[in-house]
Amino acid sequence: MVDLHADDLIYLLEVVRTGRLVDAARRLGVEHTTVSRRIAALEKSVGRRLVHRTPRGWRLTDDGEDLLQHAEAVESALHAVERVGVGARSSLGGTVRIAAPDGIGSTVVPDALVGLQLAHPQLEVELTTATRRFDIMSRDYDVAITMERARSRRLVVRHFTDYRMGLYATAQYLATHPPVHRREDLAGHALIWYVESLLEVAELDIFESHVVPARPVLRSSNVLAQLRFVTSHGGIGFLPRFLVMNRTDLVPVLPGLVSARRTMWLVVRSDSLGLARVAATVDALLAHVAAIQDRLGMTAG
Repeated sequence: MVDLHADDLIYLLEVVRTGRLVDAARRLGVEHTTVSRRIAALEKSVGRRLVHRTPRGWRLTDDGEDLLQHAEAVESALHAVERVGVGARSSLGGTVRIAAPDGIGSTVVPDALVGLQLAHPQLEVELTTATRRFDIMSRDYDVAITMERARSRRLVVRHFTDYRMGLYATAQYLATHPPVHRREDLAGHALIWYVESLLEVAELDIFESHVVPARPVLRSSNVLAQLRFVTSHGGIGFLPRFLVMNRTDLVPVLPGLVSARRTMWLVVRSDSLGLARVAATVDALLAHVAAIQDRLGMTAG
């Protein structure tokens, strides 16, 4: 091993995180040819191929995976030195990537992240939302919010929040359709839910057990589309409180009879918590969701 430069490891990290030389270069403030040259120099120094191109972008080889924890340790050390150099009140910088389910990722999570970025203008935030399982071990994300409690010694898993789900419809829909006094009355209404065959999250496979054993007539894999079905007077939807807590146009249906309590977890790789921007993101997310527990329907237990 000859002529090894520790900062070459930072170039490796950015290529893996972005998957593209151009994006890595933008984050590092250099030309993409510089990134390519630094990665090549690193591979020459260690005598191993560290990355390879895939249809999804640049990914680590097995040798690259072995080196990655050392690269992250170097990054953590550099950030620690920066904090000492400019004081504890310094602004955070770099990019933090968060993954979250569609619903909470489009409502609660952005509120926390906007406040964090305003406090640290040099910080870049990337939020990915989808109704599927996120593989945080792939290193595509720094922080993930999931409904499945991950179990790995390499992960730090914290309780993010519980929330309630209930039936909601517009006043207009309820006024123009048969009244709903009992659970059985739901069978005569247009019900709104997920496309069961596309539902990857087992924790949400609860419609028949918690609502009514009837097939919904308006279905979407995206909970925001379900909300739109409801607000367009299309029927009665089984929705999480975080989607409806700021809406005055929706009316609870059978609130004392039909409900469910779900849990979300915050997941982060243990080696990433050494990065100031990741630790600050975790703190901001947890603080924000703790402040709105009453609006999520959880303060009553």
